[in-house]
Amino acid sequence: MNSVKIIGLLTIGAILGYGFSFIGKANNEGSFTQNEIIPSETPLPNTTAEQLKAPSAENEQEVVRQSHSPIIKKQVKATIIDDEALNQKHLDLVQEHQVLKDKYAKSQSKVSTLKHQLSELDNSEVTDEEMEGLAPEPFKSFLSSFRGKTRNDIYDFHKKEEDLDWGFDTQTKISDFIQTHYNGTSVNLISAMCKQPYCEILITEKQEGAWDSIMKDITQQPWWTFSSFTTSTRSNAENELSIYAFLKQ
Repeated sequence: MNSVKIIGLLTIGAILGYGFSFIGKANNEGSFTQNEIIPSETPLPNTTAEQLKAPSAENEQEVVRQSHSPIIKKQVKATIIDDEALNQKHLDLVQEHQVLKDKYAKSQSKVSTLKHQLSELDNSEVTDEEMEGLAPEPFKSFLSSFRGKTRNDIYDFHKKEEDLDWGFDTQTKISDFIQTHYNGTSVNLISAMCKQPYCEILITEKQEGAWDSIMKDITQQPWWTFSSFTTSTRSNAENELSIYAFLKQ
């Protein structure tokens, strides 16, 4: 009797266990099929929703740079072209100005020459004998050859009293410069006399070109203030050149 009860209980337990296992499995399968996968929007790290909606300031600047880049390049190119045109125009104006200055200088030189020629046409009351008595040989004939205003200026110059201020200082500078010049041994300084505003130089040249070299250098000196001068030259039988120079401030 006890064995039959035991076998019956085991049978019933086995049936119940299998039933519960089948029911649990069915419930698990049902719950798995019912679950739905819901997609979710996961924001980027440290990024808010407003930042996702609106572009960043750096992105905006990049967009602006990209949108305006062709315009800026065109503006820079146009500026370079304008600068080159202005520079060329400036160079053209400088060149034109220099041409006008040269023309003006030539015109002034012609005017001065014409004025001098007109002044030489004026009559002078000073005789040739009076002029020749103002200088030693071979310069007498030089003085008598001058006419008009130049003759009067030279004659008045010799008749003026000795100038111990400006005249003495200037004639000393002229004499010292000529005698110490590297071509000084190629000339003979006969006389250098100054009375404001004139100077007279009498010189003979032993080597051709020596006097021209001296005059070129002496006119560059800071104390040289003469604006015009008259020069006469003549060669003698020994090919020695005699030079008379009359200078005016």
